[in-house]
Amino acid sequence: MLEDFKDSQNLAYSILNNAISSNKISHAYLFDCNENPDAMKIALSFAKMIICNDINDEDDRVNICRRIDDGNYLDIKIIESDGIWIKKDELINLQNEFSKRAIEGKKKIYIINEAEKMNVQTANSILKFLEEPVDDIVAILLVNNINLVLPTIISRCQVIKLNKKKYALTSNENFFYLFSNSKYGKISFDEASSIIDDVVNFAFFMEKNGLDSIIYSKKIWHNVFKDREASIMAMELLINLYVDIVRYKAGVDVNFYKDKIDIIDVIASYNDLNRIAKKVDILIEAKNNLKRNLNINLLIDKLIIDMCGDL
Repeated sequence: MLEDFKDSQNLAYSILNNAISSNKISHAYLFDCNENPDAMKIALSFAKMIICNDINDEDDRVNICRRIDDGNYLDIKIIESDGIWIKKDELINLQNEFSKRAIEGKKKIYIINEAEKMNVQTANSILKFLEEPVDDIVAILLVNNINLVLPTIISRCQVIKLNKKKYALTSNENFFYLFSNSKYGKISFDEASSIIDDVVNFAFFMEKNGLDSIIYSKKIWHNVFKDREASIMAMELLINLYVDIVRYKAGVDVNFYKDKIDIIDVIASYNDLNRIAKKVDILIEAKNNLKRNLNINLLIDKLIIDMCGDL
């Protein structure tokens, strides 16, 4: 429940808990997630409190919470992107569905994950919903980049800023939790660890073999990261790896890959600090291009050329 985040998200917890206790729940909340992998868990915990606020029976509350976790509670709807955009049709269907009264309880809640992935047309379709709030309907929008959200939407929501999550785990444990906020949220720890190791192996192979890595791009990338969402996640992992290499070169403690120091040391020996910093910029650009639905094969070839050529 929301109590689990009382210490790590003290301000957000205080605002949300006070809204429940004072019975002053806003019609719309926008969570500025700050890349916190627990954002959806926090949103669902808040939704559980809203739904269960008027339920006195403990067994009923436990049952409802379990059904919400399983995605089987009819008065809560979660909208996800297709990896690139949130489709307008999904929001139109949501509005049609939420034009009816709550089926099971007193309130209906919809959560839009990665709401910054609404294009202008899609965002405008939800704006009217926010401009003319309906009693007993609560919207929760989750965003990682609030600057990509229409100001008119922001102005109609209560903004809740989450703290960035701090980690003190191995790299595989760290990123296993990051996976929880993606399509890989239900994979096992061993599967997550394998993906992380594949990313580190790709970086090591590319740094060791330079431009010749293009010949093996199918084997070391495309056969491993088989769709766009997987490639975007892998790019995010690569960015964090190279940021840690920058920190290592600068004599600062690494953040994530503490148990990969041997590989970080080798990659660092191939590059000076300025070159590594430029590679971080290249990786960020590659991740952004992946999100724009460009050809993955060409993007990875370009990535290898940019990373291994003269910077």
